[in-house]
This record gives sequence, structure tokens and C-alpha cells, in this order.
Amino acid sequence: MSLDDTTIRDLIDFTDEHGVLSIYAGHTPAQAADPQPTAPIEIRNQIKALKADLAEGDGQTAKAVEARLDELAPDIDALLDPKAHGRGRALFVGVDSGRLQRVALQIPFQERVIHHERAFVRPLVAAHDEGRAAGIVVVSRHGARTLRWAVGEVTELETYEFSPSGDLSRQKSGPTPAQPQHPGHGTSHKERFEERVDEQRHRFLRQVADEVHQRVKEHGWDRLVLSAPPKMRDEMGDLLKEDGYRLLVAEQAWEEAAPHEIADAAWPLLRSVHLDRERELTEHAIERALGGNAGAVGMRNVTRALNEARVSHLLYRADLQAEGVVSQEGTIHPRVEGPAAEADLEFAREPLFVERMVQRAVATDAEVTPVDPEVAGPLDEHDGVAALLRW
Repeated sequence: MSLDDTTIRDLIDFTDEHGVLSIYAGHTPAQAADPQPTAPIEIRNQIKALKADLAEGDGQTAKAVEARLDELAPDIDALLDPKAHGRGRALFVGVDSGRLQRVALQIPFQERVIHHERAFVRPLVAAHDEGRAAGIVVVSRHGARTLRWAVGEVTELETYEFSPSGDLSRQKSGPTPAQPQHPGHGTSHKERFEERVDEQRHRFLRQVADEVHQRVKEHGWDRLVLSAPPKMRDEMGDLLKEDGYRLLVAEQAWEEAAPHEIADAAWPLLRSVHLDRERELTEHAIERALGGNAGAVGMRNVTRALNEARVSHLLYRADLQAEGVVSQEGTIHPRVEGPAAEADLEFAREPLFVERMVQRAVATDAEVTPVDPEVAGPLDEHDGVAALLRW
């Protein structure tokens, strides 16, 4: 399925009297052939641990969750089937209502079992960020294809066929008019034909490149993947180079590849620039914040900006765990202090505070990027969070 803002917003609004169960599983092609895949074991261990934790608290909720999990046994088995569709699958169910929603993507999830008052969407937001749409151009001697990649799946957009104009293919080599008795002298018809075909192919590729540039601007792609035969790779690469996106060149030609094969082959290339992007975004946000521009760092400043709907892009360390509070009006705070303490409001403790920040960001049309710990070092001095602001 396509993972978009609407899907995530629907899940953010998914609440239930006895909470929502969110179960995530990830699969790879190798796991499909494994007689004892690890995902079922990990999920069942987490379910067992969840039941034990709930048993120490509200007995009524614990019984309701256990009963719902028992009813979900067939759905959980389907979720954990390594041969089913989707490398990343998630199941959301209301403990009291029984409302159920499934998600299946071609990007794997880490195994998670979460019980909370709302659906746990943090992994979906991460997949939405990593799986943001990108363009693919497949060039061959016979034409070109443009495709759109998003969350692990590919959709074909246009096909361009190259056919030399005129009846060039029927022209054959022969003696030149100046020396008819010496066919090897002068420029042969074949050579002239090949030169004309090369000129026409260059014009064709330039036209395709112009079309692709329009697509990039139209869709806002920040990455473009090129696949072409070795002899055409450099030429098309030069035509496609332009500021505003990263051009990633495949070493293989995908002329005969099916869309799902192209999707699989493109994913490692697209993923290869994730860290660079996350590093650049982090440095940019911190630089803007410390320079007094439209940026924020630290829990206090970022949550204030989220409450005011000023965040355009939320950044947080991907493994960040934090607690905070939520007011009766839905505002989020790392602690009750300042104007929040002076207001006549009630506050509830929120153990999944980063999740609340993500929900607030999505609800106000902000982008969200979990920053890999490998490049998240600069965030550590600022509570693990930063943001680019609208103003």
C-alpha cells in the first residue's frame, strides 16, 4: 500500500477505551527461506512481556488485552508469515472496540509490540521519511523509461521510444562519388549513418532529460536514480546533473528488469544517501537555531514550537527515549514549568513523549526525520532534538 500523511493521521487519531495494540514485524527474502525465522519468536516474547507488565497494573485492562490478543491469534500468524506480501507489516487493533487496521510495505520494520492509549506510529513515520518518493530513469539504446519509487515500490510513469527519423536504416555503405572504383576511400554511408544516429540519440536523451527535470520539480524529488548501458551512462549522467537533488548512478542496466526488480535494486542506492541527508539536516537546524534564525534545539524550545505549529521539520535521535507531560488541551511539555505551570491546566504523565512529539508534528503538517545515532552526535548536546521552523 502507499504510505501517506492521511494514513498516518488516521492512525494518530486511533484511540480506544482500553488502549491500542500496535504490532510491527519485519521480513527479508532470506527470512522467507529460513525454517525458523526470528520474527515470530521476538514478537511472541514481547507479547508475553507485555502481558506480564499489564498484570502488575490495571487488572481490567490486562484481562481485556489478553482476551483481544487471544482473538488476534490468526491475524498475528498472518502478520508473521514470511512468505506473505510486505517486508514490513504492522497491525493496529483497539482493545475494547476491536477496530483493526493493517499496513504492509516493502520497507522492513523492527519487531515491536506496544500497548498505548493511541496507535504507535513512530516506525511508520520513519518508513515514510526513508521511503519518500524518488525518481528512476532507465535508459537503453531503444528508448527510456521514467518511474516513481516510494516506500519500496515502483510505478511506471512514461516510456519513450527511440527510432531514428528518416529511412536511415536502409542506407548501406558503398563507393563514394569522388572515387567510385575505391569503395574504402572517403566517408562511407555507414559512417555517416552512425553519426546521424548518434546525433539523433543525443537530441533524444536531451529531450528525456528535460522531461525528467520537469518531473523532479513537479514531484519534489530529492533523489534520482539512473540506469543505463556503460556507453550511455556518462552522457545521460551529464544531462541529468542539476542542483536540487542527488543523482545516483546504478552500475547495472535495468532495460529488461520488471518494476519490482527495479524497486529492489534501487533501494540500496537510495538508502546510501540517508546518513548524508540526516547529517546535513541536523547541522542546518542547529546552525539556524544557534544563529538566531528559524530553528530550535532542545526539548523546551522544540516542544514550544510544536505547540505553536511553527515546526516545518522535526529531527530527533532515532533511539531517543524521553518522558514528559501532556496538558488537558493537548499541548506537550518536557516538564511543568514557566507559563504552563501558571496556567489553570491539568497535566498527565506521558512515558512515550517522543511519540507525542511526532504526533504533534504530523498533525501540523511538519516533516519528521529520525536521525540515525551514527550521525546524531550534534543533537546530544540539545536533548536529542532539533527543528527547522516556519518562522
